[in-house]
Amino acid sequence: MKKKCLVVSGGEYCDFDSTSYDFVIACDKGYEYSKKVGVMPNFIIGDFDSYKGELPSDIPIIKLNTDKDETDTFYAVKYALENGFSEIDVVCAFGGRLDHCIANIQTASYVVEHGGKTTFYGKDETLYCFSKSSIIIPKKEGYSLSVFALTDSCFNVWEKGTKYLLEGATLINKFPIGISNEWVEDFAEISCGSGVLLVVVSKI
Repeated sequence: MKKKCLVVSGGEYCDFDSTSYDFVIACDKGYEYSKKVGVMPNFIIGDFDSYKGELPSDIPIIKLNTDKDETDTFYAVKYALENGFSEIDVVCAFGGRLDHCIANIQTASYVVEHGGKTTFYGKDETLYCFSKSSIIIPKKEGYSLSVFALTDSCFNVWEKGTKYLLEGATLINKFPIGISNEWVEDFAEISCGSGVLLVVVSKI
């Protein structure tokens, strides 16, 4: 049964481990990153505006037009959802252009709104996106913890193990009340009753 898919995006490089995933998709420059860590992807997608090297002949490749509505990463995530993967994580997702960062946050929301689970990883930040569930995040020295509503509202939001607690709170996407929290215990537990919640762990 297909469960976990890893998408290697083309943002700033960060180390990653693909061993716990059932399928790996490399997006454009993500193929270069895959080779760097010795991972052979199962699929390659991109318009190849950032990767100019040779492509393998023994791996399926979708070459996208540069004039398109979707980013390479969004296309890869949509492909994974359409092919039955319920958990889709993205690495090398940030760094560089702000517009691509925003696009990736919207892509994370798309995964959740279509029934999946997702985490996006960068060099200095990790983004968790979920709904109607909870996550536990280990304490990380030198990092902050923030929560944001991606939908208009997120209801019944809880934060435990943090300096600033939330207890059944309602968050809205027009007021960043959840910015810059910190751990007071070894683990923080964050839950969301409804709506799409974004949790950001970022280096201070």
